Amino acid sequence: MARIPQETIDRIRENADILDVVSDYVQLKRRGRNWFGPCPFHHETKPSFSVNQQKQIYYCFGCGKGGNAINFIMEIEKVDFVEALQRLGKKLGIEVEFTGPSDPRKKATVQQIFDLHELATSWYQKNLKGSKGENVRAYLEERGITPATQALFKLGYALSSWDQLVRAVSDKKFSREALNQSGLFGTGQRGTFDRFRSRIIFPIANTAGRVVAFAGRVFDSDDPAKYLNSPETPIYHKSEVLYGLHLTRNFVRDLETVIIVEGYLDLIQLYQAEIKHVVAISGTALTQRHSRELGKLTRTPYLAYDGDRAGIQAAIRGGYTLLRGGLDPRIVELPADLDPDDWVRRDGPEPFKEAVSQALPLLEFHRKHFQGDLRQAGDLRRFLDESLQELASLTDPLTLELALKQLAAQAGVDERRLRESLQARPRRVHRDPEAEDDQVAPPVIIEPSRANRAQQTLIALAFCEDEAVLNLLADQAGETLFRHDTLKSIWQVIQPVLHESTVPDVNRVLGRLAEEPQRQVLSRLVMSAGHDELQLTLAIDCLTVLLKETLSEQIADRRRTLHQAEKEAGPPPMEMIRAVTELQHELTNVEHRFDKYRSA
Repeated sequence: MARIPQETIDRIRENADILDVVSDYVQLKRRGRNWFGPCPFHHETKPSFSVNQQKQIYYCFGCGKGGNAINFIMEIEKVDFVEALQRLGKKLGIEVEFTGPSDPRKKATVQQIFDLHELATSWYQKNLKGSKGENVRAYLEERGITPATQALFKLGYALSSWDQLVRAVSDKKFSREALNQSGLFGTGQRGTFDRFRSRIIFPIANTAGRVVAFAGRVFDSDDPAKYLNSPETPIYHKSEVLYGLHLTRNFVRDLETVIIVEGYLDLIQLYQAEIKHVVAISGTALTQRHSRELGKLTRTPYLAYDGDRAGIQAAIRGGYTLLRGGLDPRIVELPADLDPDDWVRRDGPEPFKEAVSQALPLLEFHRKHFQGDLRQAGDLRRFLDESLQELASLTDPLTLELALKQLAAQAGVDERRLRESLQARPRRVHRDPEAEDDQVAPPVIIEPSRANRAQQTLIALAFCEDEAVLNLLADQAGETLFRHDTLKSIWQVIQPVLHESTVPDVNRVLGRLAEEPQRQVLSRLVMSAGHDELQLTLAIDCLTVLLKETLSEQIADRRRTLHQAEKEAGPPPMEMIRAVTELQHELTNVEHRFDKYRSA
């Protein structure tokens, strides 16, 4: 008899948000932690039907019916278990695949991909424990990661060999389809090769603890891509997976709070320091699906991202994503230019714990780190516009009410004026990256500034066939040059691909983008790109524009610091003056930075 693989059932069960499912049939209103509405299964005058999003169950206090999302679909649609799974799978964009009875020895492709990842995990672990992994083990222990922790997180090592894993699986009877879809291999002129080479391996598991992907940190190699992540596969969807959650779920549930970090080593270091209610994002920004998954366990997430400017901005964006999910996010202040891993290794866990206890609510953190002087009317208006633009997408009226009160208090303005301004602007809709929607997304409008035009041109040039241009972009076009949120998120996906040996495949990149606006912009840029013979010159000109803008902002920031130091304590330290001088020298000579590419 044909059957649905357990992995598919688990994935649907994990991703089917009970509130979303029931809301298609019942008008619900929040009362405390639960949502209530009229029961769809019996006639009543008072709403007795309750949904608990955290526990992912429903129950009617009138007729006694209850269960999870699958049960609800079976009951409301009068269908069997398989049909309910198929309907939910379609809603979630998850293919429901059956294992056929014709050949019981033949496993479904999805199961074979799981088996490939299990084999690869064992192989990488064997490498780490062997003689060739000695330097890697020493490096990890120098980073404070004990052998016991290495084993718990199944850390491994991919040798520099071109095809070690290819040879290891060659006699295991895996189908060509499974090998091609696994994300573990690539193909080139030399044939099939291992995706991960000369890298420390971090296996990424789903909530059931099964490895579905890998992240590889470069080791003893000149590969400029520090991290390489598995692509999206039938078993790995990065918008759904949170690294480490299979180990930390119970700690999150027990403490009713979670700490979200950016890096794999951040999570491992915190876990080892007995801070175990923690998860890490996996090769992407926080998504609405991440928010829903966390919402099943807690209402109070803490974002502990890197202490540099990029980390601060990412934390603010992530905070608004969590707020849209109905959560109450806090953001942890880390020392400048430190991440949780570095901080805990340097100072131990106590300062980090103290920082968590003093974490700021989202809007307060946003105000504190807004780049501008909020005493000036123009800067205050920019801050309010930024905040209201994010709040405009909130769908829960209670969350919106509380957020507007907080924003008014933070900015010192009349709450009524904020509400009027909010009502006057078009509602911003954040689409779930994976959700099917028949409505056409409105076109993305990008302000036609010189910097935005330069960023868009670089994105288009990333798909040209000029090797000199691709080498230039791989070496010099760091994501910090991209200031526009949508363009930056596109470049974050393109950048790792640039370090591969072939011209980037736009279809692969489109498949890795999490949101429809990103795919819309990238498609438009690639389709409208010209065939300029002076592509290298054009790329250098765009990089020059963006570098000059970045350096000019840095100089302005340092000068403000100098001026403040003079006001508070007299003549500023010489190192501050030298820093400004060095930046000015770099700005003056920025165009010479690309001389070697012009002459190549």
